[in-house]
Amino acid sequence: MEHQTHSLKRRLILKVAGFVALAMAVTTLAVVTVMRQELSYQARQLLEESARSSAIQLENRIAYLIEATGRLADNPFMINGLIDENARRRDLPKLIDNFAKGTSLNAVALLDYDGEAVFQAQQWLPRFNESTELRAALAMGNTAIYTDASSAQLFIITPITYYQTTQGALVAGFDMQTLVSTHAARDSNAYLNIVREGGEPLLSFNYDRQLSYINTELHPFERTPFLQQLDLYIESGIPQEQFDAVIGNTLSRFIGIGLILTLASALLAAAIGQGIAKPVLELYRRVRAIPVRECSPLGTGDELESLAVAFDQRTRDLQQAQQELESERDRFRYEATHDALTGLPNRLNCERQLMESVAHRTTQREPLALIYIDLDRFKLINDSLGHPVGDQVLKTVSQRLQLQLQSTGDRLFRHGGDEFMLLSSLKEGEEKVHHLLGQIVKALSKPVRMGEHDLDVSASIGVTFFPTHGEKTETLIRNADTAMYRAKSAGGGCYRVYEAGMSEQAYDRLEVETGLRRAIERRELVVHYQPQVDMLSGAVIGSEALVRWQHPGKGMIPPGAFIPIAEETRLIVDIGDYVLREACQQQARWFRQGWDPGRVSVNLAGAQILNPALPDQVRAILDETGCQPHWLELEVTESFIMHDPAAAIPTLKRLREQGISLAIDDFGTGYSSLAYLKRLPVTRLKIDQSFVRNAVIDPEDVSIIEVITALANKLELDLIAEGVETESQKALLIELGCHNAQGYLYGRPGAPESLEPLLKARSAAVGSHDG
Repeated sequence: MEHQTHSLKRRLILKVAGFVALAMAVTTLAVVTVMRQELSYQARQLLEESARSSAIQLENRIAYLIEATGRLADNPFMINGLIDENARRRDLPKLIDNFAKGTSLNAVALLDYDGEAVFQAQQWLPRFNESTELRAALAMGNTAIYTDASSAQLFIITPITYYQTTQGALVAGFDMQTLVSTHAARDSNAYLNIVREGGEPLLSFNYDRQLSYINTELHPFERTPFLQQLDLYIESGIPQEQFDAVIGNTLSRFIGIGLILTLASALLAAAIGQGIAKPVLELYRRVRAIPVRECSPLGTGDELESLAVAFDQRTRDLQQAQQELESERDRFRYEATHDALTGLPNRLNCERQLMESVAHRTTQREPLALIYIDLDRFKLINDSLGHPVGDQVLKTVSQRLQLQLQSTGDRLFRHGGDEFMLLSSLKEGEEKVHHLLGQIVKALSKPVRMGEHDLDVSASIGVTFFPTHGEKTETLIRNADTAMYRAKSAGGGCYRVYEAGMSEQAYDRLEVETGLRRAIERRELVVHYQPQVDMLSGAVIGSEALVRWQHPGKGMIPPGAFIPIAEETRLIVDIGDYVLREACQQQARWFRQGWDPGRVSVNLAGAQILNPALPDQVRAILDETGCQPHWLELEVTESFIMHDPAAAIPTLKRLREQGISLAIDDFGTGYSSLAYLKRLPVTRLKIDQSFVRNAVIDPEDVSIIEVITALANKLELDLIAEGVETESQKALLIELGCHNAQGYLYGRPGAPESLEPLLKARSAAVGSHDG
């Protein structure tokens, strides 16, 4: 029996020792495999970090060169050098020599606006007619950079401006070989390639085509915008042979250590008694149990028991921590894909689902509608009532949209700002989409009640269909946006389906917007004046200042072609300030010539009225130009005042207190509230030309004019009619009690010179009467 016990112990010890030895050997091999993979991964990580560091160093150096070239272009000597040959010869060589110190400057040239070199140092490389970057820099006034593969040079083209006008350009060429070797190449054992995005190598350092390498590619990222602009990326690597030698040496050492540990473990296992083996195996069995169960109690009452208790506690803590992490993960995932204000899926979610829907429907050939919803005049609500009110409006709109989609299964997203996106299936045909859009337009047309305000929140909606109008997500979004702008240009509160011609019209609109910005800078806008007369005497009583665009290529452009775009882009503020200043200067100029200029009417845009500083700005213009306040009348549209009279009245009162006359333009078209009208500090009403045009044949228009005339007389306001073109219209207006008018019958809008004969006659008549 004792012999059997000893035999059992020996077998148990031999089995445990053998098992431990085998386990250690297997573990060693597994760890060696994992270590090799980890070392390979670490090596690639180091390569990537090295490449990233090289990219950042190179990016910083390029940024420095761009900044330094910009400072050099801003140097007054450069401006002098463009126009003064002696200054070029005297000052520029020293200036450029100082600039070249510490840089890899190869070539530099000073160009005039036509791209011709007026000064150059070293060999001049790019030509004006061959370099799109040079032409763009001169035309747009922006700094341009690019690389030349044939000469391995970096070119920086910086426009030279004088009084905010591009006069020429400074072109500097830097040697990329020196630039990269000095600021990007780091390890002599590693190679570094600078490669174009198309795969064309630009520069190579330490690269041997005969060797095999472990390498990595680093493409431009958020911290390297200039490399992205240059379409360059970095390729770095180390020789495979060198890497294998290091790995082999490291693994050999580890295997030796593993063999020693294996032997030691076998000996230690042989020394463990049979008494310890049983509870250890029991604990092991419990730890490995699935589902997880408690490891304690073991019944040993020793450290192994404490270990089991501690393990149970740690397991419970880990399970709780895992649950909390999963909860946080779900919350973060939701917040990353949903809008915090409305709870709708956000733009990221929208674009991902759109891509998935397009990919699925591409194979299944199922149609899809993308609907782009943009709120009308939402910026006006934010500017006048504040962002909290704007947020409440967005919530209300979101709720109304979701209510319309309850039974459709369509997906609604908040795309950003006041924009919403809707993905709609076309399984029931396009008629279903048109019906849904009609319901949405109707739902959003209802006023939103916010405190004391009933806000009109309509929407402009653009619709595009997949695959009819495009098979890529970018194309569908762009076309839906184009259709939305078509709906907005139609007055809003409606929807439009994309048509092929809309893209060209969107391009034309962008061209007008770009040209309009340039027109303001180049003073291409001109102010024309239309006379306002007393129809009883025929005498001029004043004029209205009207803006026109004298385009250098297209000639005179009427305001209807650019004013709506100016209002959408807020360029109307700059245009309004320009017209006001020009009109005040012209009034003072006529007065200095000895003429009575009368009163000039200038239109105010809604964005100007919302500016609390408007009265101060007008006062400053009057002081600057010498225009008297009673020579000026500011016109505001009836529809804008009635949109938010509470915001407009304080500004209008401050203007009236300065002695400036105020008129309501297009009166009769905006459904004015009489309660607000009597509170407005206006001095004159302008009868809209839509009533005057057909008054001689339309009794309803006659009735409207009679009511407006009676209202003006009751409120003691002056009255003037717009658009008077015929003698019959003149006679009818006089009969109805309106004695002042403007229109083609008395003169078309024209340059200031066209009004001067009328002003001379007015002044002569006034002088004769005074005598």
